[in-house]
Amino acid sequence: MKLIITLALLAVSYAHIIKSACDLLSIQDIIYQKEVLKKNVNDPYQMTIDYNTNTLFFSHSRANPKNNEDVFESAYLNLATNEYNIIPGILGGFSAAVDNNKHKVYLGGRNGIYEYDYETKRATHVNPNGYSIWQLFFKDKLYYTAYPQERVYTFEGGKSLIVPELKRTSAQLVALDNNYNMYFSNSSGLFCLNKSDKNIIQLGEYTINSFTADVNGNIYFSTPSAFYNIDNNQKVNKLVDLDDVFGLVVDGKNNFIYGTGDKIIRLSPTQNKCL
Repeated sequence: MKLIITLALLAVSYAHIIKSACDLLSIQDIIYQKEVLKKNVNDPYQMTIDYNTNTLFFSHSRANPKNNEDVFESAYLNLATNEYNIIPGILGGFSAAVDNNKHKVYLGGRNGIYEYDYETKRATHVNPNGYSIWQLFFKDKLYYTAYPQERVYTFEGGKSLIVPELKRTSAQLVALDNNYNMYFSNSSGLFCLNKSDKNIIQLGEYTINSFTADVNGNIYFSTPSAFYNIDNNQKVNKLVDLDDVFGLVVDGKNNFIYGTGDKIIRLSPTQNKCL
C-alpha cells in the first residue's frame, strides 16, 4: 500500500508562484498569501474540515523505530487555536470525513471506520472487522473506498453496502456534488457517474491525490502539481500550478489549505502588492 501511495503522491512539477520572497501566488486573478500552519509533519494527506469547530483532520506518516517502516496516524489541528494532537485508538489512521450537519467526524483505519469523540479526543471503532479504508467522503451519507478492493461503498446504520453502479469499476477516491453526481478516480484518471442516467464518463487523465468539497458543496481536487475545481457543467478547471501537493481542503472562509511533504499551508486572499 505504501508503494502505491508514494507513486500517487510524488511527481515533478513547476510552481506558479509570483515571487517566493513574498510567498504570494495568483489563483483566478486573486492574489493569495502563503502561511505555514504546521511544520515538521510528514506527508499530511486525506484532509477534511469540521466547520463547526474549525478543526482540520488529516493523516500523516512516521517511521516505526522497530522496523523503520512508515506508520499512518490520524491527527487534528485546530485552525483557530493551533492545537495539534495525534488521535489515539486507530489502527493505521489514513482518512477522514465530517458530517457537518450532525457534527460527526469519521476516521478510517486498516480495520474499518472510527468515530471521533471531542470530549475524550479519542476514536471509537464503529464497524469492527471492516475493510482497510483508503478514503472517506460525506454527502448524504458516508461513502468510502477500500484497499485493496478499490471499490466504493456506503456506510449507514452500521452497515456497509457496495455502490452497485460501480461494483465492477476500480475507484481509489470518490466525491459527490450537490446533484449527487459521483466523481471517482483510479489509475486511468477522473470519471463521473451521472446521477440522472447512470452513465459513466471520463473527464480526464489526472493523477488525483485528493477530493474535497467546500462549505457550499463545490468539488475540488488536487494532483501532485496543481489544484482544480469541477463546475456545475462537469467541466474541470485548473486553478493553479503548485509544487509538492499531497492534499487539499477549502476552509469556511474559502481559503485553500494543502499539505506538502513536510508541512500544512494555508492560502488566503491578500492586498499585499510585493510583486
